[in-house]
Amino acid sequence: MAGKKTNFKIVFITTLLITFLLAANIPVWGNTPEFRLDIDSLKLSRGESTTLAVSIVNAQNAEIVDIEGIDNFRIVSTSTSDGTQIINSQVTHTRTYRHVIIPKFTGEFTLVAKIRYNGSIYETNELTVTVTDSPPAEEEEAKDLFIKTVLSENEIYYGQKAVLTYEFYSRFNIERLGFLDDIKLDSFITQEIENDNLSYDFLYINGKRYVKYIVKQIFLTPIKAGSFEIPQYTFQANVSTGGFFDSSKPYYLETEPVELKVNPLPTDNKPANFSGLVGNLNITSNYTKQQIDIKDSLTLEVTLSGDCDLENFKNIIQDEIPGFSVYETEKNSEEGVEDNKYFSKKEFEIILVPEKTGELEIPPININYFDTRTKTYKNLEIPGATITVTGNMPQSRESYDAPASADVEQIKIEQISYKNKDNGYMTIKLKKSVLYTVLIALSLLAIIVLSIIFITISKKKGDKNLGIMYKKIKKSTSIEEIYNVFNDMIKYCFNLSIKAGTRAAIKEKLSPYGISNSVLEVVDCVEGKNSDISTVKGKIHEVYKALSKLKR
Repeated sequence: MAGKKTNFKIVFITTLLITFLLAANIPVWGNTPEFRLDIDSLKLSRGESTTLAVSIVNAQNAEIVDIEGIDNFRIVSTSTSDGTQIINSQVTHTRTYRHVIIPKFTGEFTLVAKIRYNGSIYETNELTVTVTDSPPAEEEEAKDLFIKTVLSENEIYYGQKAVLTYEFYSRFNIERLGFLDDIKLDSFITQEIENDNLSYDFLYINGKRYVKYIVKQIFLTPIKAGSFEIPQYTFQANVSTGGFFDSSKPYYLETEPVELKVNPLPTDNKPANFSGLVGNLNITSNYTKQQIDIKDSLTLEVTLSGDCDLENFKNIIQDEIPGFSVYETEKNSEEGVEDNKYFSKKEFEIILVPEKTGELEIPPININYFDTRTKTYKNLEIPGATITVTGNMPQSRESYDAPASADVEQIKIEQISYKNKDNGYMTIKLKKSVLYTVLIALSLLAIIVLSIIFITISKKKGDKNLGIMYKKIKKSTSIEEIYNVFNDMIKYCFNLSIKAGTRAAIKEKLSPYGISNSVLEVVDCVEGKNSDISTVKGKIHEVYKALSKLKR
């Protein structure tokens, strides 16, 4: 019994000692708030991205009211991080808001963040950022990451196609890349060249090894003449870092705007039956036979190729060929890029069926086009041919079907009468007044039913713009694009940017509508990078359903 009491005393004393030691080392929270504004680089060029960070130290309920001067920059992405540091038993809590920004203009711009804390407005330190024009190509190529805008031609004629190519160069391993913007050009019909596998090549620039990716190629068909600018677009590349939690780091670049001049076609000496072909045209042709039987046929094979747009060129034969029935088909058509230039090819098959025997002449066939090298209208000729058609003409069908006697009896019909049998039918006689009343009642009933259907469909349809944005989210495979469109969706409905706003501002704005928690869950998933794309889409779907109800 005495041994047990001794053990109890030892345990009790040990517990007191441990408690005392822990109490002596309890950290004390720092009381002095601090607000700081930092940037990766104070000197930027147009199209170059940098990270702007607003740090809030020891002020956990503080919120960003505004960042003066931020309107001169485009915010590409926003993220939030929290950190706690203990030094000499004093705890320092820091919340950092990071904005990846790209300058819109050149010049000097001042940035200051305003913070609301405990009812007062505080200002951070002031930063002055200098933005210059994009560097020359030589300086651009000295960077580890850069993107080029390449046009197959800087000047074309109306009726030609140009090729717009974006080439991305990197000295790092890339995990993911793509454009953050949709490429839209109002003055052109655009057709993106499908490429299932990302094209890349290795090369050396100034002695440094790069990987060149062809990230996008687009056919441009002008809809009018004039000078047009291909604007700049934002491009993202995720560089592999090899980290366990964050395996990549995003970098943002802007493409260089370029100008494409579209010249009108000259009217002097323009053929009345102009084919519409513009560029450099080649033609090959072949007659499969020179002698055939009257019961047989021959084929004229024609291939057009060059940098002309052959898409709307449908027929080789424009007029009849005496002595032949003509059946023309388009056998094969292709277009692509060769040496960064537009190329097209189209094959035609023209079947010629003789209508008589003898020596039948096929006249030469001319195809006119506008030659962009000589800047003149030209003709290409498919040679004619003399075809020998042998055999006996088959008897016409009329000779088999004709009657043996030419005597024809003429019959004159004076009158046709119909007998009303009413078999299987019942006739109902109504007064006109009763019939009119029934018709009016049915019309009113139809109007009521149609109105109910229209209202129901309108309610189901909801807001069209909201639906378009949600469809874009469903189709997207990029977290960044999904987040950008979701931000646009919230901004469209409530004039609130969830990327630039604080959690407190989001909650205050959206709480009356009952969706603040759902929206913040999406923000946490994306910015915390702890959810897959299907989870993010699922949470956005819940927000979309709530927004659809609000918009009805």
